[in-house]
Amino acid sequence: MVSVFDLGKKKFLFHNDSFKNILGYSSEVMEKGGWEFWFQKIKPMELSGIRQLIESLISNPDCLNHIPPRNSYTYHIQDIFQKWYLIQHQVSLLIKSNNDLIISYLYNITHKERIEKVFSGFQLWSQNRNIEISNREREVLHLIGEGFSSKQIADKLYISIHTAISHRKHLIEKFAVKNTAQLIKEASKSDMI
Repeated sequence: MVSVFDLGKKKFLFHNDSFKNILGYSSEVMEKGGWEFWFQKIKPMELSGIRQLIESLISNPDCLNHIPPRNSYTYHIQDIFQKWYLIQHQVSLLIKSNNDLIISYLYNITHKERIEKVFSGFQLWSQNRNIEISNREREVLHLIGEGFSSKQIADKLYISIHTAISHRKHLIEKFAVKNTAQLIKEASKSDMI
């Protein structure tokens, strides 16, 4: 969805047909209602922060010179059937002689939110993941890679066997693997061994 707001005239000049197709609101309703109409459709618990951000962009043209070319806000908006959509709202400033315009690009990311909720209990796999381990865990990992048992690691590092076992367990969890063999394999892929 795309809209154009004239800062000088303090009114919307344009809304594309996607507002009607996705949310059910016609361009005429959107342009007539202005930002107040839009604010009424934002989820109440998110409204104050979003309203403050947008109003600061509209009311303080000087602040527009200091913002990045694109600002992005994510919030929920309600359609004419009172169904909630998660949108990502990007704002661009177009400065043209005596006519400053705010262009809003609104992306429907509701499906992304739904997918993330479904998989919220899962650990997502990424080939380029950055696993952070402590210096001690790195030492333990290196010794595991050399084939030492937990008892041998404890002796070499002057720690208790329980601590060595605990480090091994934490490493297996951090690398999201099932056993020591898989830990060695994944750690070697990450050049940690």
